[in-house]
Amino acid sequence: MGFEAVVLADQDLAPAWQLEFQRSLDPDEQDVALGMGSYCVTLTNGACAYGCLSSALVEEGRLHVVFMEDGAQKLGLESPELELSLDLDADQVHELVRGLQSVFGRDSNPPVLN
Repeated sequence: MGFEAVVLADQDLAPAWQLEFQRSLDPDEQDVALGMGSYCVTLTNGACAYGCLSSALVEEGRLHVVFMEDGAQKLGLESPELELSLDLDADQVHELVRGLQSVFGRDSNPPVLN
């Protein structure tokens, strides 16, 4: 489909809440010109923001994400910080971090990932 993504949802089927990190595998000149050559964050309601994270921290069963102020506004978040509880085993946490590194890693200004 031309992109890679890491998707977190509150349940396996028909999630009520979802957070998606994605990146085009081959952004074209138009994508880059429109500011869409970076990774993006998408919410269940369809809100989307490109290159909008300051940092992401995965530790002790949680994901703590800090958005840049304009990114939080584009996504309609009340706060630039978002903390999610993760119900993942150690292998799944490793895969989550690996996936986030892949999505963010090719960006010219990637967020800090710990």
